[in-house]
Parts: sequence; structure tokens; C-alpha cells
Amino acid sequence: MRPVNLFRLLFLMVPLACGGSDPTGSVTDSATGSATESTGTQGTTTAPTGGPTAPTDGSASMTGTDGGSMSDSATGGTTGATSPTSTSATSTSETTDGSATGGTTSPVDCMGGEILCEQCVDASSDPNNCGGCGNQCGPDESCTLGNCVPECPIGAMLCGVDCVSLDSDPAHCGGCGSACAPNEVCGGGQCLAACPMGTIKCDQACADAASDPLHCGGCGNTCGAAQACENGLCACPGDLLACDGQCVDTQTDAANCGDCGNDCGDGLCVLGVCECAPGQVLCNGQCADLLTDPDNCGMCKVQCDQDVEVCGVGQCECRPGLSACNGQCVNVDNDPDNCGQCDLGCPDVCGGGECLQDCDNFPDECNGACTDVDSDPLNCGDCGDACAADELCANGNCRNFFDAPCNMCPCNDCAGFECCFSEFVNDNVCIQGGNCP
Repeated sequence: MRPVNLFRLLFLMVPLACGGSDPTGSVTDSATGSATESTGTQGTTTAPTGGPTAPTDGSASMTGTDGGSMSDSATGGTTGATSPTSTSATSTSETTDGSATGGTTSPVDCMGGEILCEQCVDASSDPNNCGGCGNQCGPDESCTLGNCVPECPIGAMLCGVDCVSLDSDPAHCGGCGSACAPNEVCGGGQCLAACPMGTIKCDQACADAASDPLHCGGCGNTCGAAQACENGLCACPGDLLACDGQCVDTQTDAANCGDCGNDCGDGLCVLGVCECAPGQVLCNGQCADLLTDPDNCGMCKVQCDQDVEVCGVGQCECRPGLSACNGQCVNVDNDPDNCGQCDLGCPDVCGGGECLQDCDNFPDECNGACTDVDSDPLNCGDCGDACAADELCANGNCRNFFDAPCNMCPCNDCAGFECCFSEFVNDNVCIQGGNCP
């Protein structure tokens, strides 16, 4: 290696070592390589006029007469200050020539115990993301401490995640967490030596069977959500009707419209009568969208093949991943009668769209089709076990899916499903269960 031109080397090092001012008014700290303007904002280091230009990333470069370079990289320089409450940060990486390159932006950081679903949510209390993204509580449940808990009957209250009767519960006697001793019972909200008259003994609980919603008419007879215990019987208040242990308004409840169990499907319940939403028609007492309903495709009672067909714009068509051959939906990737294209039969087996002598290079063979039963929705888990048209096969199990609304995975719009690229449908999908096919 030829000796470095000492004059040029010293000429470049003087402003770095002495912290001299540049024409822009920025001052360079040679120990850290950072540049700070006198106004308090961060600037860039500029070499004196006529000399070599210093890199704008805070590194100093020294060039010898042989064309080689020696680099003094910046170890403390920053290009932008980040406050503690910032939701993203930009990292830098150093290249082999000593320069810094911009990194990627980190994911959004949610505040104070929140988690990132489609947005930052409190999974301990959010009924749509209870305990985790996409975990939705039922209509008569609330999210408490990350658990979906049922609405308590009238006369009971929630202690933690449990509905309790403060009059009789020995673990919450008179108040949440107020426990009686092992040799005591709870009656009338007080810890006692024996149950008072007019109550029944249910282990350590002394309950009024005529009014206790958790021991209504007898030990352990629990009333449903919004029900009250009246004269030993669970009853719904006002005009509400008890359906499957829940108090419902049959005038407006689409699942119990006019009477228990009368389900309007996707329709509405108006004054106890099912009515269809715009774009729907009434088929067999239930509202259906004739453009997409596989049980009523194009018109009422026209059913698509649930395993291989979907209803698209009012017509039954092959599900994504399958092709129509002579009126049948087949997988030309491994169908021995339609291998690679319709009507191309194989004397032995079909795999990867080609006729083969055997399936030795594939995990499984199903009736001449070289496949993998861990991911084949027509042979999921075992030969002949087909998934429904709205399902894919993941690890040998059928899982619900829908087309991913994002161009690439991961995708925050999968509503708790896992974003994957499916080779079967040749597209990104959101699949249930957290396992990609």
C-alpha cells in the first residue's frame, strides 16, 4: 500500500479535531461525529470550500494517493430525535464503507398494556378483542379481565369474572373478596355459625330459595342473564321472553323473532316479523342474498355443491383453486383424469400438473392424485375428506378463510385470522386458527 498523502490527510482532520465552524454555522464534535447547529436543531457537517465533501451521515472519509480510503464512522450522530411517546423508530445500519443507511420503521407501539389488532385496543375490556385479537364476546357477555363473562342475573353482581350473590356466597359475603372462615357460612351478607331461618344450606351458602338468583328454588339453580328469581322461579322482567336461558325481546331479536328460535338469518326483526334487508329476498322463511348464498344461488332453493362450488353473482362456479372440466370442478394439479388440463388422462398418477409413474416425491397419494393431506382441501387429513368451499386445509384440519384485503402478509385487516399465501388459491388469504396451509 502506497503512503497516504500527509498534507491532504492533515487538511481534512483539522476541522474534525478542532471542532471548527463550517459555513452553515454547525459545529462538529470529533468524539461523536454528531453535528448540532447553534439554534439547537441538528444539521450536517460540511467540509471547507475546495476540500473533499464529508458524508452527510456523520462519517468522515480520508482518501489516500492510491485511491483507497480510510473511514472514521460516526458512532453517536443522529438524523432525527425521537420522543419517548413516538409510535415508530427508524434504525440505521453501517455499510462496509463506513456510511450509514436508513433502516426500516418498527411497528406501532401501543400505550399502557394495549395490544395492536386493527388498532390499539385494551384486550382486558374490549368485547371485540377480549383476551386477544378477534376474540368476540357474545351478545349477552361482557369482557372482564380478558375473559368473556355472561351478564349476571338480577340480584347478582360481578366479582372478578364470576357472578355471585353477596347475600350467600362464602367467598364474597357482603362484598367482593370478603371471605368467611372454613367453619362459617354466609347468610344475609354476614358470616355466621349457622344458616338463619328461612334459608337453605348449599355447602357454605345460606340462600333464600325464593329470591336468590344463583339458588332459585333450590341449590345451584342459576337464573340466566337479566332474569330475576321470583317466588323460586326464574323470570324475565317486563315483556321479555326467556329463550335458551336468556331474556329477549321477540319484537326486535332477529334470532328469536316473534317467538323463541325463529331466526331471521341476515334479515331484520321488525315488530316480531322477519323482514329482509335491501338486496335480499325471503327464501324458506329466511333472508338470502341470491347473488352470494350457496343455498339459494340465483333463486331460492338452488344449491351449489358445498365442497367444490361457491355462488358468484347468482351462479354456481368452481371454488378458487379448482377448474371446470366437463361440468365438474377438478384440481388440474393432481387430477389423474384432467392432469394439467381438461381431458388429459394419466396411465398412472398425476402430480404437479404432470403425469408420473408414482408419487414418491409427494407425501401422499389419493386415488391417483399425488398430494399432501396436510394442505389439500379435497383430501384434508385423509383421502376423500373434503373441506367446505369456504374452508382451506391447514395441518390436516379444515379452517374457515376469506380473501385477504391486503396485497401482502402480514395483514392487520384479517380480524384475528392469520394472513398466509395459499398455493391452492394462488393468493393471500386470512385463515382461522393461526396456522398457514
